[in-house]
Amino acid sequence: MKILLHMGPGKTGTTALQQSLHDGAEVLRARSVLYPRFGGSAIAHHLLLALCEHPDRLTGWTLQEHGGPEATADRAWQVWNELCLAVAASPPRVLVLSSEVLFQQARGKAKALLAETLSELTTDITPIFYIRDPVSHYRARLQEWLKTENAPLPPSRLPLREAILDTGAAFGRPPELVAFDRTTLQGGDITTDFVTRFLGPEVTPADLPRHQANVGLSAEALVLLARLRRDGGLTAAARRRGERLILPLAALDRSDPPDAPLALHPEVAEAALRAATCHRWLAETGRLALPGLDTGRIDGAPPPGWMRAAPPETLFAHDPARLARLTTALWQSHPHLMAG
Repeated sequence: MKILLHMGPGKTGTTALQQSLHDGAEVLRARSVLYPRFGGSAIAHHLLLALCEHPDRLTGWTLQEHGGPEATADRAWQVWNELCLAVAASPPRVLVLSSEVLFQQARGKAKALLAETLSELTTDITPIFYIRDPVSHYRARLQEWLKTENAPLPPSRLPLREAILDTGAAFGRPPELVAFDRTTLQGGDITTDFVTRFLGPEVTPADLPRHQANVGLSAEALVLLARLRRDGGLTAAARRRGERLILPLAALDRSDPPDAPLALHPEVAEAALRAATCHRWLAETGRLALPGLDTGRIDGAPPPGWMRAAPPETLFAHDPARLARLTTALWQSHPHLMAG
């Protein structure tokens, strides 16, 4: 048996892949591939973090679902022991585990402890990272951030170098690195690529359902959410009201689509690129070359001071006329939410 440990990072199609693997778990099991349920309603395996780190490094909603940090740790060990028993009773050819939280929150010593824990099942463990170009990765992070937050989110370096080296040291082998780029992903999406690259030929892309998760809201929808939260005094109530408007805004984006996808202001995109020293390291060391990435422009320069304090909705362009249409449409369809 071997373990495929997909570690993200986030904003590289992780949720779409996890949903496909979760929904196709029965088909996978028939082909001797186990994608296990791992506690609660999660489609991923974030509780793995609680086997090697303090559970308060998990998200608040995960802790809430399981009853707090101590109960979450107990639950993590319970589901791990259940998984060990299931594998012992019917060993699969491949065990697939997936959690981007491991990239974000597991420190070096924690990764070593996780490797030791997983080795109870097998020492044949392949860590996997999908890596996106720094500008589109920052744009995707900003889109997700603005769904619920108003605090500044300036461009910054993604700690890829540390994560890759720590992971390699912990598991005794370098992680598999794959460019998350639609032009180079097999089939143009992460599910097709993952299945073809790591699970074939016993499993084919046609065996799994497709999901497009975490679709980014338009620039105008994000500006509207940010303004509503700010007009509400950035209170918890204002934040909850904004969260309840995300689905209606997504529906409006489908019925009245923007003329173009969200685009960072050129100086913001430049700052995101210049900060990406880990991406330059990947290219210079021959670990991974991302299509079209101009590493010569990456110099580690910090973002300008105004970006470090700027409201995040000011970092990209938006269409005032379309913003007005969305505002009017929401007043008509959800007046109780718009009025607070």
